[in-house]
Amino acid sequence: MVKQLFYFMIFAIPVMYCEAAVHIVKVMDQENNPVNNAVVAFYSKSSSPTADTDDIAVMDQVNKQFLPSVIAIQKGQKVKFPNSDDIRHHVYSFSPTKPFEIKLYKGSNVAPILFDKPGIGTLGCNIHDNMVGHIYVSDGEVTRVTNAEGEATFDEAVPERVAIWHKDLSIDGSLKVNVMLTEKDGIATANVELVSQAPPPSKRTFGSSRFGG
Repeated sequence: MVKQLFYFMIFAIPVMYCEAAVHIVKVMDQENNPVNNAVVAFYSKSSSPTADTDDIAVMDQVNKQFLPSVIAIQKGQKVKFPNSDDIRHHVYSFSPTKPFEIKLYKGSNVAPILFDKPGIGTLGCNIHDNMVGHIYVSDGEVTRVTNAEGEATFDEAVPERVAIWHKDLSIDGSLKVNVMLTEKDGIATANVELVSQAPPPSKRTFGSSRFGG
């Protein structure tokens, strides 16, 4: 009995420590600036996230901007798009991941949208050209979105190589890159190279595109 208890104590303590550990990945660009709203993703050996049908993500609209402007969800998860502005918005996406539109509306009385394919969804407003949002739809990856300091915090061990997505990794915002992390002082750093984006078009032509109206 004593021998069994001894083995239990040896193996139980490290497991508890690993579960409580906090792992930080910091994303930096070629100018050594932190990259906000980047998605850090990897496949975990210990867990495989799945969509919770009751967990509806929210991308609000505040001051003519999507808030937050980037979210990461699992395939099969729904997203709700309330409009907290006192003006109407017309949300749409032409992305193959999930083409949809929510015509002119205000308030929060709007049905959530199901994202059932992995990929990157880019959203806009047919009324306000400066409104752009992105939804990273994962197929079982562990994901986090970086904060203003370029940091993403995980509660499990992070592998040496991770996937990074950011809208400025490519002109069309679709590129995801695999990056080898470098660790120093308990923080793993991912270095990426961003590209300069052209200004948005001066006018939308929503009615002449895939959707009507």
